[in-house]
Amino acid sequence: MILNGRVRCTARLSRAVEAGHKTGLTFALHNVTDRTVRAPLSDERSFSFVLQAAGGVSYDSQVPLEGGSGPAPSPTPIPAGATRAFHPADVWVRWSGPLSIQPVCSGARLPVLRTTVAATGPVPTESRAIADVVAAAGHLFDKCRPVRSGRPVTGEIDPPSGDAPPMRSACSIDLEREGKFWVARSLVRVPPDLRDVRVQQPYETVHMPIRSRTAEAIAWTFVVTADGALPVAASTLDTTRPSSAMAPDWDWTGSHWEGPGGSRCGGELTTGGPSPNATLELVSVCPS
Repeated sequence: MILNGRVRCTARLSRAVEAGHKTGLTFALHNVTDRTVRAPLSDERSFSFVLQAAGGVSYDSQVPLEGGSGPAPSPTPIPAGATRAFHPADVWVRWSGPLSIQPVCSGARLPVLRTTVAATGPVPTESRAIADVVAAAGHLFDKCRPVRSGRPVTGEIDPPSGDAPPMRSACSIDLEREGKFWVARSLVRVPPDLRDVRVQQPYETVHMPIRSRTAEAIAWTFVVTADGALPVAASTLDTTRPSSAMAPDWDWTGSHWEGPGGSRCGGELTTGGPSPNATLELVSVCPS
């Protein structure tokens, strides 16, 4: 019971979730009074969960929302006796399971829900898995294509559109077996000699020590099953030296690169969060 006992909150989760897809956790708020109640259904911070997976992995859905800003949420009216469903900021599953999920509804901890993780088989070979990731990344690796897991290669990243100069890059794909599927963690480093790039799991947060030069790191994680590769997490961090040039950027939509947008060279850009879709900025137009 939440909102001073006026609303009953419940959470629902399927007994099995698909690897590479959202958990599908759903909250339902039921007004138990004879009057309309206004509930913060548009406030993602009021409805969250903590996921626990094998090996001590813990994922808190509130963490990717930290530091975010936006308009104040507007409470949603729930008529007397009515129920409203709400889907919280979710996560794309990349753990073999079983999973335990602790829903949190407006500060109240609900009973833990448990689910298994399903994946189509058979498990692809390593070479097939890498090929599937390359295909799912929308030509990102066409001229910088890793061949073996954990072996970086040097090449170029072309702009998805327009005539911006390509970026000299180092590209790698690291495969990790999770039950009946692979987790493929790809990393693009610009320039190729960029060192000490770290990607914090499970939130795919990129860290790199050099902030006084033009550089970029793109971390993009995929789940690979017999059906192919699906993106599940992404983050980009870049720094550029000041100039009057505009660095074009593109966002992956799931089927194509959308853009170009752009920003003036000079400063730092971080993108990422719950979305599995990567951002690419052609920092090659900025002074090195």
